[in-house]
Amino acid sequence: MQAERAVKRITFSRTEANPRDTLYVYVPKLNANEVLVPGSLALVFDIDLSGGHANNFLVQNVTRALVDRLHVKFGGTTLHDTVGYDIYKIFEDLFLSQEERDNRILEGIQSEDICKTRSGSGDKKTAGVSKSEKTINEVYGSKYRIRLDHQILTDHGVFYPQALYKDLTFEITLAGAEHVVRGSDTTKLKYKLTNIQLEYDMIRSKTLADEAHSVYTSGKEFAYDHVMRSQVVTFKKDTDTRKNIKIDAQKRSLKALLLLFIEPYTNGARDSEKYIFPDLTKVSVTINGSPNMIYNNGVEGKHM
Repeated sequence: MQAERAVKRITFSRTEANPRDTLYVYVPKLNANEVLVPGSLALVFDIDLSGGHANNFLVQNVTRALVDRLHVKFGGTTLHDTVGYDIYKIFEDLFLSQEERDNRILEGIQSEDICKTRSGSGDKKTAGVSKSEKTINEVYGSKYRIRLDHQILTDHGVFYPQALYKDLTFEITLAGAEHVVRGSDTTKLKYKLTNIQLEYDMIRSKTLADEAHSVYTSGKEFAYDHVMRSQVVTFKKDTDTRKNIKIDAQKRSLKALLLLFIEPYTNGARDSEKYIFPDLTKVSVTINGSPNMIYNNGVEGKHM
């Protein structure tokens, strides 16, 4: 079909934000017959590292690392609430193709050299800088983007806010500087978001709007993965050979249990994309008191 499409960028309700602040993003209502393009809603901003150490720079995939908690609400109803959202989404992004990762410069997926250059680090590479590295810095500089790519807005076709009586809201709690900024002096780990704007793609089409309105009126279901961090379990990989983990999800359906293993890191030394596999040899799954409900002899290495 042919329709008018435009990229909109508007000033956010606040232009600056500091570590551990909460940003409240209201999905714009738009006008009649205007729909939101799936996956286009994002916060665009500059990351300012001034006031910290001169050699500080940002972690890999920084815009995922920035989001410590994501809370999605429709009206006053909570649809999604994930603490440790950054850990889950960074892991998910590791499964992107290399081509997709190469196209995520605005999200901060880049080499360490480029990251230091864009961060203005004092020990950035000065010799042997390629033309592409120079171009990336000239075009993007300190500009980054947090994609609000929740499945509600990406997997269900165009979104027509005018047809809804309540607002869809994203509450983003920013991570502390120790999880976002890399540097040797832990007393000088600082960052600030500046020039914050809300960006989205809009299509003006009565056909699409009428179709979306009809679906909403008849009762539309939105399916998505509600990811919850159940607990944080610590263990010593050389001495603790067995761990018992109890999960009480309090949900009527459970898709999966995902165990992510991360080595502790000191402030300012986070390798954000480093996950480890602790050489599990056997997993026994007990459901409602019945042991080995998945495999009768437990889940062994060959099943993993």
